[in-house]
Amino acid sequence: MLRSVSSCTEITLASDEFFSAPLNLLMPGRGKGMHDGWETRRRRGTGHDWAIIKLGASGTIHRIEVDTAFFKGNYPDSCSIDAISLANGTDPDESAPWRALLPQIKLKANASHLFQKEIVGTEATSHIRFNIYPDGGVSRLRVWSTPAAGSQGSGLDRFNSLADKKAAAALLDCCGSQEWVRRMLASRPFLSADELTQAADEIWNSLSRKEWLRAFRHHPRIGGKKAQSKQSANAGEWSAKEQSGVAPAARDTRAALAAANRAYEAEFGHIFIICATGKSAEEIQQELQRRLGNDRETELRTAAEEQCKITRLRLEKLLAS
Repeated sequence: MLRSVSSCTEITLASDEFFSAPLNLLMPGRGKGMHDGWETRRRRGTGHDWAIIKLGASGTIHRIEVDTAFFKGNYPDSCSIDAISLANGTDPDESAPWRALLPQIKLKANASHLFQKEIVGTEATSHIRFNIYPDGGVSRLRVWSTPAAGSQGSGLDRFNSLADKKAAAALLDCCGSQEWVRRMLASRPFLSADELTQAADEIWNSLSRKEWLRAFRHHPRIGGKKAQSKQSANAGEWSAKEQSGVAPAARDTRAALAAANRAYEAEFGHIFIICATGKSAEEIQQELQRRLGNDRETELRTAAEEQCKITRLRLEKLLAS
């Protein structure tokens, strides 16, 4: 059976990160504001901005979504996408022999654009180059493809075929709620990665406050290494990579972040949860300070939304492993 998967998994190179990280293009769900997308500075000369993305599974692309949510006066005039297939595991640069996948096409402000009939070629693709003309902001980029034979797209098949005990351990690395794990196991097999992530979201949003808090305890504090509940080595490694933007911060920044963590826990009774992937210590601290102004119910739901993002990213890693 052919399966469609949402394929974008890793930014390998980009022309500009002035206002925000291009990694935001790949985050789960729709953006929540301009800060939650990829925005480049205005160009004063020729050329255009671009980002190179490695797909989670090499395959034939048949659907593309470009979402400019929240970008109104500063969205790109147009975009295009180039493609390449590399079998040796290397990443291309801007000068690689790219082929056209989506010809240059106009964009609208604050809108989701779906492209299918505009896609040209049926060759297998391992990487894409997303071009915006000449600059501006895009919230999300989604690519759907049919995985090539022998590609990492078979990760879903491997997950579906795991014994319950091993599948439960793998799911627990993605989300620390035992009830979420139980319901996800009961929902197997999944016919596509989209079906899996949709089930993950729906089950998570239906859980009790107790289960949300249980999942929170499976994360170390921002800047910390040890979670309140025991993590597997794999989950610990994922946590460290997700928080990798904190390590390079100056000592006083890390100290201020630790103090803010303590104030947050005293106020809300649980650790600060944020999808930290691609964020610096300064960005995390600013968000922490902002969320300290929330009431308890609002903050619990905000933390739950961030956990949902973390879970979706980890599920992508699980299928790609």
